[in-house]
Amino acid sequence: FVDRVNALRFSPDGKTLAAGGGEPSRTGDIVIVDVAAGTVVKSWNERHSDAVLSIDFSPDGKLIASGGADKAVRITDIASGKQMRVFEGHTHHVLGVSFRADGRILASAGADNAVKIWDMITGDRKKNIDGWDKEVTSLQFIGATDQILTSAGDNRVRLVRDSGAEVRSIAGLPDFMHGAAGTANGSVFIGGGQDSVLRVWDGTTGKEVTVFPAK
Repeated sequence: FVDRVNALRFSPDGKTLAAGGGEPSRTGDIVIVDVAAGTVVKSWNERHSDAVLSIDFSPDGKLIASGGADKAVRITDIASGKQMRVFEGHTHHVLGVSFRADGRILASAGADNAVKIWDMITGDRKKNIDGWDKEVTSLQFIGATDQILTSAGDNRVRLVRDSGAEVRSIAGLPDFMHGAAGTANGSVFIGGGQDSVLRVWDGTTGKEVTVFPAK
């Protein structure tokens, strides 16, 4: 790796690991590693013009979506290495990307306080989702649904639909939230923030279940 590694994601079959990083303000690189062998099997240097900050595999494992500090979302065909699409529209760093389970929709989270929904078939932007006061730091489609779990710097973890409707908001958290993730069935959510505490919630009610404090 040339410089820092900012994003990691396992392929759907768990056999490969994608890493995104690069040298800030210079390169945005993607590397794919064979998990069992520990060897690099694919790499694309300078896929972005600035560091890669987020990455995700398509559900069929054939494509990589990457978001970067260059404000772009890029789609790479893994077999050929060809860049298939570029989604532009964010006005700040792209901090999260996530494919919907059917592979037809991609969501991206930005430091411009917004989530954008992209049509993978037509290449069009379908929706801008607003409502955050600070950067949206991560996002993840939950299972085979249209629901997206997000974290943000405005002390909230929100569950929204890709249509823009809010399902649930966990507000009043004590600090800037860096990331959130959920189980495939949406029954459990977990989030971590700047206070170095991990919080676990019931995904159905939003009620806090347990806390793992900083040591």
